[in-house]
Amino acid sequence: MTFAEHLKSLGISGIRVFGDSITAGFNASQPHLAWPALFAAELDALPLYNHAIPGTVLQASLLADGKARADNGVSRFAGALLDAPHRDAILILYGYNDARYTAAPDSMNAKSFRRDYANMLEKLIEAGHAERLAIGSPPHIPDRGFSVGSTGFTGQTRQGFEVYVQTVRELAQNFRIFYAPVYERMKAYGDGALASPDFTHPNDAGHGVICEAFRDAVVPEKPV
Repeated sequence: MTFAEHLKSLGISGIRVFGDSITAGFNASQPHLAWPALFAAELDALPLYNHAIPGTVLQASLLADGKARADNGVSRFAGALLDAPHRDAILILYGYNDARYTAAPDSMNAKSFRRDYANMLEKLIEAGHAERLAIGSPPHIPDRGFSVGSTGFTGQTRQGFEVYVQTVRELAQNFRIFYAPVYERMKAYGDGALASPDFTHPNDAGHGVICEAFRDAVVPEKPV
């Protein structure tokens, strides 16, 4: 059963999304074409609560300036996702900016990302949200996107970026929660095919593919 089918069978009350600028809907030509709005429409227009903040990372690791990134996901997920008892679906799309940041490799890295993401998932599951929870792999970035970004957010490699994709997939396997193969679905369309002119955010078609990845998400099997 897909994530969307599963949620319909549960009779959820709303949808909460958590992430960065892509989840905030950047570069969708109309608000209703951003992936969270498209997903809400798939579920008969249930209330959508968008807790995305542009420019954030998930982990609270120190950047090159010796400080954690403001509004990182770990620092704010309790207020956004655990603020009160609820029966909302929770969709998390984080890791894109974590993967792009290369200026403090000793602290801001995939290992720290895994640690903080796992701690967050543990808290969400302890609060009873496991059956309504889906996490997506970081959206695909075209090759030209690796040279675009603010200070510290350039210079990543494809191999380095895909470590974060693998990390999210493994977390879904380990915690037995729904996994949306966002990166994998987008990559299948070819390099840059779903990117907007800034080479950083998806175009309308890209937002559509992200929605489809969450709609069709399943609980992955652990590798034998």
